[in-house]
Amino acid sequence: MKYRVVFEFQSEDSSMSDVYNCKDEDQAREKFDELQDSLVHAIDPAGCEVTDEPAFYCVINREQGIYGYVRLLAD
Repeated sequence: MKYRVVFEFQSEDSSMSDVYNCKDEDQAREKFDELQDSLVHAIDPAGCEVTDEPAFYCVINREQGIYGYVRLLAD
């Protein structure tokens, strides 16, 4: 089975996206957790729309026009 972690972040000033191919589920989960922590530090989730599921984390601040998400996919 193949594992991928998809990351996207966008603000008024910058945007970035990346896809990480992982050798196993443990490596994918570790990358997912790392990127989720990065989003929490970049976008304070207080007062934002947050989706927090086992394989999908998304935070949106509509007032500031900022969003980010990370998704873990298994093929």
